[in-house]
Amino acid sequence: MLDYYKTVLGKVSFDQILFRKELRKAFKHLVEDEKIELRDWLQASSYL
Repeated sequence: MLDYYKTVLGKVSFDQILFRKELRKAFKHLVEDEKIELRDWLQASSYL
């Protein structure tokens, strides 16, 4: 599921509103370990 959200977030990164919507959805559905990994991935990829 984490890989799916990484893909989606990468594809919608051009639109800030859509990106935030998908990010909220991702954090709603992921387990705690995946949330931490997603946060680290976002920081490393400069999406935040």
